[in-house]
Amino acid sequence: MATVQAFNPKGKTFNQQIDAFIADVKKTHQLTIGKDSGRTKEWQQKHHVAHMFLYNAYKSTKPVNTDKGKRTIAWSHLSDASVNWASTKFDDFLRTSKNTKPIKSAGKWKVGQEPDETKTIANVKLLLKKAGIGNGGKAMVSSGLKPCGEPCKCKAGRSKHLNNLAADLNSAHLKSLKVKLNTAKAGSIDEYLKKFGLHRPLLNHPTSPEKWHVEAL
Repeated sequence: MATVQAFNPKGKTFNQQIDAFIADVKKTHQLTIGKDSGRTKEWQQKHHVAHMFLYNAYKSTKPVNTDKGKRTIAWSHLSDASVNWASTKFDDFLRTSKNTKPIKSAGKWKVGQEPDETKTIANVKLLLKKAGIGNGGKAMVSSGLKPCGEPCKCKAGRSKHLNNLAADLNSAHLKSLKVKLNTAKAGSIDEYLKKFGLHRPLLNHPTSPEKWHVEAL
């Protein structure tokens, strides 16, 4: 019987590594691991701005315009009609007191159509949750632009997802894999990933851990 040769990650691209891992899980444990795909700079920047307005879990990175003592995008800046948003649309974020999209006229908000902070916060929280952002929508999201643009303009690096250097694996599928590995006494997920030249660098992040985020070693 021919011996199945172990995967050698040396010289392989990240996509080849992650695909080999997923294929091996399917073959060995009869389990499909889903992964994100098709991210664009627009998607990345949109959710980055949302994160930086509500949470900002980055330790050493701040938006250019913040309120005193805070680390998130200042409401006064986010709601400023004169700000030209880069790669994002203000009406994806901002909401009026009636929970409608605000309307501009001659570079200013129309009377009665101004953004409302409370309604906007609720809308942005929902935006992140609908996108499947981890940790209940609070997980870090890297910039889609280099450099990051308005209304954030922080110095966070451009997402590795856009350069095919990172992937987010389905959290529920990873939990199922952990059970399979424990039952088979086949080691941990991280030991498994390492065989394919992969790791989870944000697994133990102090403020925004991501069990699903995978990169090449």
